[in-house]
Amino acid sequence: MATAMNAGVDEEAEERSEALPDGTSLLGDQFTIDRPLSNGGFGITYLAKDNFLDRDVVIKECYPEVFCQRVGQNVLVRSSQYQDKYRTIIEMFMREARSIAKMRHPNIVGVHRIFEDNHTAYMVLDLIQGRDLLGVINDERETISPERVKEILIKVLDAVDLVHQNDLLHRDISPDNILLDKWGSPVLIDFGAAREEASRQTRAVSAVLIVKDGYSPQEFYFAGGKQSPSSDLYALGATFYHLISGVAPPNSQTRMAEFAGKNPDPCEPLAGRFPEYDAVFLETIDRAMQILPRERIQSANEWLNLINEEGKRVKPLRMRTNDDLGKTLTRLVTETNEYVLNSQPREPVTQPVGLAQKATEAAQLPSWVDEFNRETSEGDEQKTEVERLAAMAQAAEAEKVDMLTEQSKRKKSRWPLSLFKSRYKKPSP
Repeated sequence: MATAMNAGVDEEAEERSEALPDGTSLLGDQFTIDRPLSNGGFGITYLAKDNFLDRDVVIKECYPEVFCQRVGQNVLVRSSQYQDKYRTIIEMFMREARSIAKMRHPNIVGVHRIFEDNHTAYMVLDLIQGRDLLGVINDERETISPERVKEILIKVLDAVDLVHQNDLLHRDISPDNILLDKWGSPVLIDFGAAREEASRQTRAVSAVLIVKDGYSPQEFYFAGGKQSPSSDLYALGATFYHLISGVAPPNSQTRMAEFAGKNPDPCEPLAGRFPEYDAVFLETIDRAMQILPRERIQSANEWLNLINEEGKRVKPLRMRTNDDLGKTLTRLVTETNEYVLNSQPREPVTQPVGLAQKATEAAQLPSWVDEFNRETSEGDEQKTEVERLAAMAQAAEAEKVDMLTEQSKRKKSRWPLSLFKSRYKKPSP
């Protein structure tokens, strides 16, 4: 019995030998490893301490176990024939870290530093205090409302859209790689499987396959498979399929085999099974999880437009014709006048006709109105439409301030609102 126990301890020690020991220093003494968090086959993730800033961080170590092994603290290739492949992976890891660091997004984990040590590369990331979606799924006491699920998906899609705009693929989207921070906002983490220009990656890099049954699309299961943004969207759809149904979807290779044999798809669609969810919302998830890439949703932006209500879509600003611009500025003038007038006391004041006539003569149009009329009638080739609009708005604001100041100085000499109305009345055609 003692022998069996010792064997188990030895096996556990050997299994953990790939990770750096607790307390290991990196980059001199700037970082100290606290403990390993996960090992994804392409890299090892640690909880660590930034000793200079006195804060906890997450450190990802480039460790493609297919090609390398741990010798002391150093990471060395298993054979000299892998040296070039290993170096290619390290360089790719560094480029990806730089690319991720440039993506400033509230739903993407922040990368603060990259460096080389122990013959490999490391990236330093934010430590997100929270729990992942997998923990939420497995917690029977935890429930997320359909409205909250939709909100989380929209935020993650916006983050994924930014990743794809930077010509990257995440390649490892799954419930355990989406964290909910302490405010409940999702954060996409673990870009260790990302590939820059993934559809054109080399055979050497393709050899490092990272798949998760139930979430990875079928093209992730073989080297050289053509990958695209729809590949990440399949994994994202599978993640939310699991969150909504409580069951992970079938392996995509199993689905592909049934499809090739013209048998029913073992993955039962969400649409029609969960009435508490919007039907279109569920249909988009089913569509993102289609077996054939060409039948899936092709971009995160397309998915967002499908599930967002029409009134909530962000529409681009389009400048229209000069006539429309003139109407816009005219409305701006009118609204400014109304604002000034409405901000003054409207006590009824009875004045002699002569005094009212003098007040009317004293109320002169602002100088910028004449300037506007000249510019719109003669055409100003020196300014664009946008510049003219900005200039007029600025002049209106300045005139508004001047008028308010003048009014405050002349509290005892007020005139009826009707005088302003008659003065600014638009002439009859």
